[in-house]
Formats: sequence, C-alpha cells, structure tokens
Amino acid sequence: MGKFIFYYSVVGARKSAELILTAHRNTMAGKKVAVFQPQANTRDGGKIKSRALKEECDAIILNENFNLYDWWNINKPNLILIDEIQFITKNHVNQLIQIIRDSKTLVFGYGLMSNFKGELFDTISYMLPFVTKIVEIPTVCEMCGDAKATMNVLVDGSKNKDNSGIIIGNHFKGVCLKCFLDYNEQNK
Repeated sequence: MGKFIFYYSVVGARKSAELILTAHRNTMAGKKVAVFQPQANTRDGGKIKSRALKEECDAIILNENFNLYDWWNINKPNLILIDEIQFITKNHVNQLIQIIRDSKTLVFGYGLMSNFKGELFDTISYMLPFVTKIVEIPTVCEMCGDAKATMNVLVDGSKNKDNSGIIIGNHFKGVCLKCFLDYNEQNK
C-alpha cells in the first residue's frame, strides 16, 4: 500500500518550495514524479513557483473532471505531488485513496489546513482521516515575529476574488493565534 502525506502550514511558509525540492530530489534519484496543481489556483499558469526559490516546476492542472486514478493507471508515477491541496475536490481525494490502496505510490499534498476565518477547508476535513502522516512546516508570525504562525489572516480581501469566492494572491499573512485574534477583533 502507498502513503498519503499532508504537508501543511500557513501562507508564506515555503510549502511550494518544499514541493519543488522534493520533485527535484526524487527526479534526480530516478523516480517518476507527477506534479499537480488545482485549477482553482492557477495564478502561475501550470507552474509551481515559490517566493523562496528561483526554480519552478511544471504542473498538470487538475480540473474537476480530471480523473487522477485513470491518469495514474496509465502513467504509473512513483510519487504524486499536489500543490495547494486544499483546493482539490473530494472526488480527487477519493481517487488518491484508491491509488494508495492499489499501489506503493506515495502521495504528498502541500497546502493550508484552515482558511483566514480559522475554519478547516472542506477538502482538508474530508481528507484528514485518510492521511497516513501529517507534517507541519513551521514558520514565524508575520505580525509580531515572536511566536509560531498557526493561523492565516486576510489583509486585503478586495482583490482577485473569482466566481467561486476563492481569493488568490498575496493578500494573506501567516500569524500566531494571538495576532490572529487581535487582528480579527480590530478589523470587525
């Protein structure tokens, strides 16, 4: 059986950089690596980019009709990497579960645990019982700089809102719980 590993953190915590480095290391080791990006987050046009690295990598766009299991069955990668996993569908999660059940394929999902309201993303709450391992990527609070960032705040919600209500872009900060509560209290 394969494994389903969820790497999570707040915005700006190098999740995409970790994905790019993992793809590079495994490709150099001779592994067949597949990188995916949800259609809901295609601001970089089918490329995984990170503010922490100059390198980038190509990604296959996952729209709601894309069947991961069928694609996997034809291509047989050793490793599947998914950026912004919070934006995939529950159907995609079911397909990933089927892949790890039927193979030794490793699935690494990188994303946010919760939104700027402190609520779990629907896909994340659905996915968590099936995840084999959860790995936090720690970072420091962008507001106080003193504590570990565990929450996200929306600092400018007026820009880049698409039809689904998803806000894409650099309008968020990763903050500690105290700064999250203080910021939301001051910006009611």
